[in-house]
Amino acid sequence: MKNTITRVDALNFAIDTISRIEVYGEEVARMDDMVNILTKIRDQIAKPRKTSDEAKAKRKEKNAEERASLMEQVMPIIRDGIGDGGTAKEIFERCKESLPEDFSDKKVQYILLHEMADEVEKIEAKGKPNVYKLKEA
Repeated sequence: MKNTITRVDALNFAIDTISRIEVYGEEVARMDDMVNILTKIRDQIAKPRKTSDEAKAKRKEKNAEERASLMEQVMPIIRDGIGDGGTAKEIFERCKESLPEDFSDKKVQYILLHEMADEVEKIEAKGKPNVYKLKEA
């Protein structure tokens, strides 16, 4: 059984309750009007919302622009932090003062592996953290 009642459930209960009330004369028409109005409200609320492809494309474009702007700011800092190489955690520690507050060693590692993959060499050692170095030009 649900712990919470939704707006649709509440409207269904109200419609059912009003429909069961016995009234006479002009009150019948008023009750029918109330039921019709509540039914329309319920149907509008229950209708799933569709996001248009255009809205999705705009949101995707906006996110890409924000990401590009962030990478433009962060990648030079990480490049400087790589120095002679090191693990993602070591690189993060070297440049965390210059990076945005919400950055972590995991975000730095993601950038090293994805955004900077063509300019960074990953050196794997079994049982040890990967070491990252800038590729020789």
